[in-house]
Amino acid sequence: MENLGKYFLELRIKRDLSYKRIWEDIRIREEQVKSLEENRIFELGPYGVAKALVFNYARYLEADIDAVMHEFKVMMPDTTRSKFTPSKAVKEKKIMLSTNFLWMVGIILIVVILGSILVHAYRQGWLAKPMFSSAPAADSTRLSQDGNSEPAKENKPDTLRTRMRILSENIQKNGTPNPTPQAATTALSDTTDYLGNILEDSPVNVPVH
Repeated sequence: MENLGKYFLELRIKRDLSYKRIWEDIRIREEQVKSLEENRIFELGPYGVAKALVFNYARYLEADIDAVMHEFKVMMPDTTRSKFTPSKAVKEKKIMLSTNFLWMVGIILIVVILGSILVHAYRQGWLAKPMFSSAPAADSTRLSQDGNSEPAKENKPDTLRTRMRILSENIQKNGTPNPTPQAATTALSDTTDYLGNILEDSPVNVPVH
């Protein structure tokens, strides 16, 4: 086989196949068929695409597959095949959460919700203070001499006026006379002339009575 393109053209004309019919049968476009029939193999695309088109078109025309593929290797050798570099698979980033972490988050949320409810109820006055926070009430019941229980009398505060009154009554009962106003005045007066002793005789000195 001297000319692969001419070989394809003769087979197509012999079978009376139009470009439209070829497209409907094997989905090869008109410009691709013309590239095959004119030996413009490199215009078909990369090595793998060109090889597939040549093989499918030769099989469709019922051509000699071995002779066609041999001629294709002469026209487009394997050295023209570009090295295939597979693209790196993109791994999806997944966030793995442990079961213990999820349980811990759930427990924390429950505690926060319950704490908020208790605080709100306490501020609204719906909760009473616990008994252990208040001092125990004093026992107001005592036993009398005959063994019967009777309520204890409330101890009133001992004021200063009450103590002075009691002290005055005790003094009068013991027979101590009340001091007279003159004696009280004498007792409270200070007859010591400190300033005169220091300055000696001076017209400035005023006797203290």
